[in-house]
Amino acid sequence: MDLVVLGHVAIDHIIFPDKREIVLPGGAAAAVATSAALSGAKVGLVTKVGKNFPTEWLKNLERILDIKGVHVLEGKTMHIYMIYHEDGSVDAPVEIGVAEKMGETEIPKDYLNAKIFHISPIPPEEQLKAIERLKGKRVTLDFNPTYIEEYKTKRELMKDIVSKVEIVFPNEREAKTITGEKDIKKAAEKLHKWGAKIVVVTMGEKGVLLYDGKDFKKFNALPVEEIVDPTGAGDAFAGGFLAYYAREKNLEECIKQGLMRAREVLKKKGSWSI
Repeated sequence: MDLVVLGHVAIDHIIFPDKREIVLPGGAAAAVATSAALSGAKVGLVTKVGKNFPTEWLKNLERILDIKGVHVLEGKTMHIYMIYHEDGSVDAPVEIGVAEKMGETEIPKDYLNAKIFHISPIPPEEQLKAIERLKGKRVTLDFNPTYIEEYKTKRELMKDIVSKVEIVFPNEREAKTITGEKDIKKAAEKLHKWGAKIVVVTMGEKGVLLYDGKDFKKFNALPVEEIVDPTGAGDAFAGGFLAYYAREKNLEECIKQGLMRAREVLKKKGSWSI
């Protein structure tokens, strides 16, 4: 197996500035996993959903990736509300449901020989639990605005987490908040100093900033004629990047694949790439 993704799979409620609402399959882990699978990787997904998670959505996942690690439990699936405002800001309140203690979720034995383990955004303490269970494995990590207050107030915990992983994928705001730096390059340098070998800062329509400890490289986002829904573009980027990274492609090819997958998900509704 190339990649195992651990984290949330959810029911997304996307609420636009004009108050229109649509309900779609969501969760960052599924967004990363579907993008990686469409990029040619063999992917396993580790998560918890409730009995109310639509069977059809589960079948759609099973068509392209391994779902042995998807635990269907009594109770409700996590619900995420992505509330987009006129000024471009986003609120993301969450109903957690059965998705508590995600860092303790059982990982199938035959997943443990995967090349890369990606931990999608879950509370920092849960990310650390998952990382410590995967000692000696190659682990990558993502963040989410939902936990921005924790990133701000738990700097030592964040430093500990970053010190144990190979790649981090913060957006600009997350990188600055986690490190306390106002300048994005200084934030990337600090994340590298803390222990991440590669720092990939996603910057929306401005593209991506890559730092490998030696050089900064900036890559432009690919043009999109019409953005249908911005949800999940960062996750789609990470999935495309990691699919190529697991197969030892060079970093530039990984970035290009990530940008291509991000562009594709922007053209459709919802965060999953399928």
